[in-house]
Order: sequence, then C-alpha cells, then structure tokens
Amino acid sequence: MNKTTAIIGCGAAGLMASSILGPEAFVLEHGDEGGKKLLITGGGRCNYTSSDSMEMLSSRYYEKKNFVSPALHTFPPEKITAYFETLGIKSTVEENGKVFPSSGKAREIRDALLDKTDSVIYGEKITGIKKSGGIFHIETERKVYTAEFIIIATGGITFPETGSDGSLNKIIRGLGHKIIAQHGTLTEIMTPTLPLFKAEGISLTLTLKKGKTKVHGDAVITKRGISGPAPENFSHYLETKDEATIEFLPLTRESFSSLNAKAALKNALPLPERLTAVLLPDLSGKRVSDLSNKEKDEIIHALSGNTVPIKLNERRAMCTKGGVATDEVDRRTMESRLVENLYFAGEVLDVDGECGGYNLTWAFASAFTAASEIRKKKKLVLS
Repeated sequence: MNKTTAIIGCGAAGLMASSILGPEAFVLEHGDEGGKKLLITGGGRCNYTSSDSMEMLSSRYYEKKNFVSPALHTFPPEKITAYFETLGIKSTVEENGKVFPSSGKAREIRDALLDKTDSVIYGEKITGIKKSGGIFHIETERKVYTAEFIIIATGGITFPETGSDGSLNKIIRGLGHKIIAQHGTLTEIMTPTLPLFKAEGISLTLTLKKGKTKVHGDAVITKRGISGPAPENFSHYLETKDEATIEFLPLTRESFSSLNAKAALKNALPLPERLTAVLLPDLSGKRVSDLSNKEKDEIIHALSGNTVPIKLNERRAMCTKGGVATDEVDRRTMESRLVENLYFAGEVLDVDGECGGYNLTWAFASAFTAASEIRKKKKLVLS
C-alpha cells in the first residue's frame, strides 16, 4: 500500500480527513462499519453545523474557545456547508441556527463522506504504534501498517457500540501524550432524591447553578430528572456524581405580594400545577394568603435554591468531556507538540461543545486543518 497517511478511526473526523487527503490516505477502523455515530446524531437527522457568527461560534466551546478558534476560522460553518454541497448535500437552516441536510437523513452525510474516502480497512484492532526513522509502524492483531503521517480520530467514550470506546487511550499515552479524565457530557441530569418523574413531560425554562457557574434555558422533565438544551449544556460543568442548584422559578419574600392571595399556591405560581405539586406536596394546595413566613421560605428554597445530588446519565451522553490534553497539540495545525507528523482531530481531543451541531463542526474543522497541513507538508494541491 503506497499511501503516506494513516487515519485511525472512521467517524466524522476520520472521514472528513480522508475525504480531503483522498488516495494519499487509508483509514483503519476496528469496527465493521464507518460513521455509525453520525447516523444517530440529531435524532437521525444529523445537525452537522451551525449558522452562528464566528464570534459566537468560538464561545460555544466553553474554556477551549482559544484552542478551537484557528481551526474554526480555517473551516467555518459556511465552508462546511459549501463542502457538503460539492458532495451533493443541500442544507436547511432552522430558526435556532441548526444546520441539517435538507433530506433530514443523517445517512446522506455519512454516505457522502464514505463515497469520498479512498480506502477503509475494517476490523483492524490496533495493538501498538511505534516510530523509527521518520516512519510510523502501526501494529494490529493481523499485520503492521506503515505511514509517514498519522491522524488519530478515534472519538471519545460515548456510544461505545458505535466504536467510540477509548480503546486507543493506552497507545496514545505510550506516544507520550496525556489523557484528561473522560466522562460523558451533553446529557440528561438525573435527580435521584427529587421525584420529578411525577411531572414527566413538562417543558419549562429554568436556571442551573454550580458555584459561580450558571446556565439558563429550556428544559424538559423526564422519568429520571431533567433534559433539554439547558441541562445538557450545563452537564459540561459537572462530574459524573455531583450536586447542583435547580432554580425552577426565581422567588423572594416580596414575590408573594404579586400573587393572587385568594388562589391556591399551585394555581397562583407561574409553573405547571403538576410540577408545583411534586416540588411542594404539602403546600401546593394551600391558599397564598394563608402561608406563613416560614412556609414562604420553604417555597423559596424548593423553587429557587434547592441544591440536590445529581448524576449524569452517561448512557445517553452525546459527547465526551476530556481526552488528549490540548496543551500538547498545536492549535493551528492539530499536530502533536511531542511527536512530529502525529495529528489529532475531533472528539479524541479534550474539546467539547454545546448542543447545536458544534461538536460535529469541531470534528470537521479539526480534521480539515490536520489534513490540509499534511498536504502542505507533502506539497500537494488541495482539490
């Protein structure tokens, strides 16, 4: 095989890198199918980027906005959508700025990238990577592959059934790189001590707090806790087991003067009755005018300042927090600062974005950056 670049991982980042490098690259995938996770993104519709401005876009990556900025400028959303148009994929932009294929089918994105990929070798579980004489030797259970360049694009640890299982982490560490502890993010927040299941299906706007961190936005009550954009974005700031304050409604003592004094509390508050009954089972039916100051303080605590134990539902996590330490990677090129001609792209890096197509945007932008840098080194002309 006379190819200069080995791409490890056949997910969104690996496929994008391969589509740019063409016949100069081959992809090694330990599973039996490429792009499995792409097929389930956006509920099967594949929200593959966003229409955000560049300034807003970078801010979607939490504390990593400076690291991601060069790649996002190199391959921003408008270039991502234009690139997919060259592959025959038309886009639709929804009111919230999310960009989907017009067909509403994630498979079209996956298949377009696979069709542009020159060579994928499936069923290759990598057991080691060594470098000697400027050449990488990639050992698998079946053979040894050689390459001048490597792009590692193996994803995170969420949805391991799609191939993102962290199985290459030991080998990455063997190459000298540090792996920041990983756990699922962009996921439901479970509240084991709060019986929210009785209010399942209710949509509302709330605020979540941990220390000085605060996230306000839309949420939906589930059987296990709360899901939706605000909880999913807030999960970035949480550990697998943690505690957080849930503000269902901002209340003070003075707030009660604006309520209908003759009405029952569950009817007077601007919250669904069913949710009020869950959060205040002993007080929701009481008339507002009959509430004592102590009871008002209890209501304020339950609705505005209740800090409860939480768990992240990692089985439903859409993204991974943690991964290859970004201070060991050149943000302009995605090349390792420790090993020449070794590159990283996508979720394998310690970068995660908010809900809304930002993680696929990062996968595509970082992969494009890495592949383009390799082509520059090889003095190839981008097609």
